[in-house]
Amino acid sequence: MSRILLGLLVGILGYLVVKKVGQALGLWPTPPTPLDREGQEPDVLVQDPVCQTYIPRKEALKTEKDGKAYFFCSEGCLKRFRRGGGA
Repeated sequence: MSRILLGLLVGILGYLVVKKVGQALGLWPTPPTPLDREGQEPDVLVQDPVCQTYIPRKEALKTEKDGKAYFFCSEGCLKRFRRGGGA
């Protein structure tokens, strides 16, 4: 019984490795990106470092500090961040 389970486990792990390598080399198809109701790719949510609110990235205000991007829900949070009130 344990040999069967071990064989099954090795087979599954082998399949996953072959699939991952195949996708990296372009030999295995990658699954399509999920679409929202309107047929568009869903927007990624980002978190405002000041008020901790999650907002869609495409609607957020953006600034960079020390090479890192920060996203904000409003001008008020952006101003507070720039004054040193966040992250």
